[in-house]
Amino acid sequence: MSFLLPLVAGWALLPAAEPEKPMPLRYLRPAMGKSVSAGEVTTTPGEDGSVVTIRTEQADEKMTVTLRFDRDGSLTSAEAVQARKGVTLTLGEKGTGTMKRGGITDLLKDLPAKPVIAAGPDWTDALQLVRRYDGTKGGKQELAGVSIDPVQGLQKQMFTAERQAADTVTVKDKELKLDRFRLKLRGGDYAAWVDSDGRVVRVQGLAPKAVPVVLDGFEDATRGLKP
Repeated sequence: MSFLLPLVAGWALLPAAEPEKPMPLRYLRPAMGKSVSAGEVTTTPGEDGSVVTIRTEQADEKMTVTLRFDRDGSLTSAEAVQARKGVTLTLGEKGTGTMKRGGITDLLKDLPAKPVIAAGPDWTDALQLVRRYDGTKGGKQELAGVSIDPVQGLQKQMFTAERQAADTVTVKDKELKLDRFRLKLRGGDYAAWVDSDGRVVRVQGLAPKAVPVVLDGFEDATRGLKP
């Protein structure tokens, strides 16, 4: 026993292992005959809920959107930062909220309950819509939300999501089934494909010559998919 006690005490003094950092989901878009970064999405779980960080790249513009959710998965706050300009929306009870932008604080009311937050490029809105879609209910579902922008401020929005069918693709010689959604976003109509883990693997605008955004590793597998 006299030999074991110092050994156990030594273990107690060792630093605790650092929690493993979550791996981001990297999204790509075609440009000039090659795939370039469209952004990345990182979900960080915690004791009080989770934080979703979306970093997007579009031409010379970069934006970081941070969404904070409580333990029940309800949104509590959202922040969008672009070119050192930022806007933060903190949700309160019964449709109230506080928005801070450029040194100005606005007290808000009549906000949608559990809103979808639109910020940055349209494809990022799809990530929240499919997450909020009630698969047991099915059909076309309407979801209320708001868009936040460091320059334009806050605007109320209405979104729709509908699961239409399932498509099968092959990734690394393995067949995967993807749920296909029809979405109504700020910029118009889109199609989105979602895997069994709830990851959006492709977002495609329905406008002519719309540029898709694809999860890294799914470029070839989803190229032939039709909305």
